[in-house]
Amino acid sequence: MDALWTFILNERFWLAGNTTWKDFARLEKDENIKLTNPNDLIYVYPLAGIIYVIRVLFERYVAKPIGRSLGIQDRVGRNTTKDLKTTATTVSNRSKPININQTYQQEQVVSNDSGSSVSTVRYSRITRLAKFSESCWRFTFYLSAFIYGVVILLNKSWTWDTRHCWLNYPNQPLTADIFWYYMIELAFYWSLLFSQFIDVKRKDFWQMFLHHIATIMLLSFSYIANYVRVGSLVLVIHDCADYWLEGAKMAIYTRSKQISDALFMIFAIVWFITRICYYPYKILYTTLFEGVSILESCPAAYYVFNGLLSLLYVLHYFWFYLICRIAITALKSGQVKDERSDSEDSDGDDKNK
Repeated sequence: MDALWTFILNERFWLAGNTTWKDFARLEKDENIKLTNPNDLIYVYPLAGIIYVIRVLFERYVAKPIGRSLGIQDRVGRNTTKDLKTTATTVSNRSKPININQTYQQEQVVSNDSGSSVSTVRYSRITRLAKFSESCWRFTFYLSAFIYGVVILLNKSWTWDTRHCWLNYPNQPLTADIFWYYMIELAFYWSLLFSQFIDVKRKDFWQMFLHHIATIMLLSFSYIANYVRVGSLVLVIHDCADYWLEGAKMAIYTRSKQISDALFMIFAIVWFITRICYYPYKILYTTLFEGVSILESCPAAYYVFNGLLSLLYVLHYFWFYLICRIAITALKSGQVKDERSDSEDSDGDDKNK
């Protein structure tokens, strides 16, 4: 086991120049400072479990009561399949889907000799209140994480001059606020990785799964190699757009169309500014160019780190394409429709908000 751990933490892979793990320990002792330690990551796993428990309690005792007070019904559809028969004339004259007061997914439509349409529908166990509760939890976390990130980064030198992400490396003290910022965010993404299999299923399920894997690897890599300065900037950039989207979705579930449209447009603008423009201009620039010019030599982990950052940027473009599709659809139809969500796309109640 020790040999495997030594192989995983190979100094030539992780550290720049002639830096060793002993140098980290010596700096901590001589300078009386704390540096990143790979063993710290063990705290992430129990913390991820705690965050998931907090989520369950929050959704049950906070989010659902809020949703019910806003008029969202907590009705669970039957887990069966049945036929709904209507005449072709009645169907053609309807401007809205049949209202059965439940969430359903239409699977097929066939015609019979009598001119009737037969729609086979499958009732879902996911209610609008459950969707609202999930979005409410994510909204609360993303907003809280963003505010916390802004507060702790305002007085950090590397926030205003990204060269400080690399100057004096590895003698870069790890403060308690950055430590907890990393631990909580990393634990949150671990909880998302596993809860994704029980949350509302969306069309970009595997893209989101890949995003969570890349984010976890990125945070873990940057923590082990003590690239937490640039890593903290990546975190705050990502958090600043996400809560706008969750807020828009919450408004959709409460049938507040004007509010949802406004929040979604703000989300799209913030996404474009932070992830399409600022992210490559500041983050990728400092990791691809400033880091190389300041560090004496770059270890293999540095290039893996850049590869993960580049992968995130590719995913940013993929989701921005979906955002543009949603915006175009909204302009044509007058309603925001989440292109990523299978269950939401087929939700009869949600379509008619």
